[in-house]
Amino acid sequence: MLCPIHEGDDGKHDPSLSVDEGREGRALVYCQARCAEEDVVAALGLTMTDLFERSNGKGKSQIAATYNYTDEGGDLLFQAVRMEPKDFRFRRPDGNGGWIWNMKGVRRVLYNLPGVLATVADGGTVYVVEGEKDADRINALPDAGNIIATTNPGGAGKWRREYSEMLLGANVVIVQDKDDPGRKHARAVARSLKEILQ
Repeated sequence: MLCPIHEGDDGKHDPSLSVDEGREGRALVYCQARCAEEDVVAALGLTMTDLFERSNGKGKSQIAATYNYTDEGGDLLFQAVRMEPKDFRFRRPDGNGGWIWNMKGVRRVLYNLPGVLATVADGGTVYVVEGEKDADRINALPDAGNIIATTNPGGAGKWRREYSEMLLGANVVIVQDKDDPGRKHARAVARSLKEILQ
């Protein structure tokens, strides 16, 4: 089919756009002239979430919640997006009020980074949990004192050494989920923190 972005621009009318099915039923859109997938989708009047499989006959995946990951100054780096039915994806700002649904070249940081750094500087307590929703629950507690909860993007198994470095100087409490991935994740976080302190 013809790409809606450059259709006829080059004086040719050769089909250059292909659509195929990828992993988990996701529609793959590819232009032979290398138009960006996001631009092609927008030109078709769709969003990137429209490319995901419709589930159980109940309609397409819907965004259930978004969690902002910011830099030290509070500027948005990316969002973790919880979909319904339950699934997690990441997107980053495109600079024009839209989104790019990948993490290419994006710096990974801890959730609630400005608050985490302030708590660390004050010698407070940082709770490391497995998920943004749990972090938000702890941070919503009244009169909790000098504590903050955080998590890493991607959940269990995705802890990085630089996250541990951000926590130097704080009292750290690791909250473990009650399943095998949760236990492995908690041990990995503890090992990483111990290595930084040695």
